[in-house]
Amino acid sequence: MSELSALVIRVNGKIRDLGDLLAIARAEAMKRHGLKHGRVEVLEIVYVPSQSVYVALYKTPDVRGGRCKPKS
Repeated sequence: MSELSALVIRVNGKIRDLGDLLAIARAEAMKRHGLKHGRVEVLEIVYVPSQSVYVALYKTPDVRGGRCKPKS
């Protein structure tokens, strides 16, 4: 089973639809894990109304030779 990670996305005027949130989540996940190419699988995006933020849950990419290696 792969590990999961999460990102918090603050709401601003530039976010118009779910596609914008998905693009932001993928880009930030790739940046966080040092990927230049590839695809990050976003599993779910949830709105937390009490904090006015979105939380994106994604599978942690398997990066060989990088910072993100599976725990053994």
